Amino acid sequence: MNNIPSGIVTFLFTDIEGSTKLSQEFPETYTEALKKHNAILQNAVESNNGFVFKTVGDAFCCAFQNAEDAVKSAIDAQIKFRSEKRNELQIKVRIGIHSGKSEWSGTDYMGYLTLARSARVMSCAYGQQIIISDNTYQLLPKTFLQKGEISFRDLGERRLKDIIQPICLFQIVSSGLHEDFPPLKTLDARPNNLPVQLTSFIGREKSI
Repeated sequence: MNNIPSGIVTFLFTDIEGSTKLSQEFPETYTEALKKHNAILQNAVESNNGFVFKTVGDAFCCAFQNAEDAVKSAIDAQIKFRSEKRNELQIKVRIGIHSGKSEWSGTDYMGYLTLARSARVMSCAYGQQIIISDNTYQLLPKTFLQKGEISFRDLGERRLKDIIQPICLFQIVSSGLHEDFPPLKTLDARPNNLPVQLTSFIGREKSI
């Protein structure tokens, strides 16, 4: 890629939900399914002016100069995944998008906090879901937001693991995408009646 995104970069991170379990349950077909998954993501990113700068197992790390391109890429990929012929092995990909300052070093992106936040946004999503941060939402042009073909469900400010300040998150809603999901997997999710944890105890961060 000639023009590698830099400055304010929009990152799109993905992974396959339950990939380790799937690879054990379907040892004969998982490898081929993974190849299709890789091809779909690569094409969706590159056809929307994106840059796949790293893959780790089934996880893709992608960069875009424009937030709009990242959103289009995510939607294109999810629609393609859903249109694939269904069998017992169903791959569900979760996608997180976040924007922030970062520079390309020649081999990787610099800007640890931006990259860490991008990873955390992705990790709170479910397979087939696309979650974006407010940083990315604010970068989307008004003409794109007003088209009506795509909407953004406000999920409020959420506390993500190891991120001190809460981040406002949105779910992308569009024709062809799965829409209904359980509550996000964030620190403020309450699967029971216990109150939200407001403080952490020194020396117990690993258990939180």
